[in-house]
Amino acid sequence: MKTLISYAMALSILLAIPGMALAKDKKGGGPGGKVTAVNVSGNTITVSAGKKGGSGEEKTYKVSDATITVNGSSAKLVDVLVGMNVKITTGSSPDAATAIEATAAAKGGKKGGKKGGKGDDTSSEQPGT
Repeated sequence: MKTLISYAMALSILLAIPGMALAKDKKGGGPGGKVTAVNVSGNTITVSAGKKGGSGEEKTYKVSDATITVNGSSAKLVDVLVGMNVKITTGSSPDAATAIEATAAAKGGKKGGKKGGKGDDTSSEQPGT
């Protein structure tokens, strides 16, 4: 009887390990990446989903009705900086964000971005210099 219980426990542990590994892989929950552009007037955010240190595919999301948090606090689109890491939650439309979680801006992050911002580019970078 003790042998049967031992085999049953060993089998349940062996079956549980792959399930835990799969759950760990799905951690994070949605598309995300690094913010490459924010267009406040157009209510859009562009995210690069590349691997660390590399460039990846960029995707633009409409964010007009999205709940936005920056470093865990409620925020607005204007508070999201180029270079921040974001996790995007989408609803029925894969192009419309229902929630954006932004964290830890990279050094030198700036509001707005190359595609718009508030309508005035506050960056110190000048084209052609």
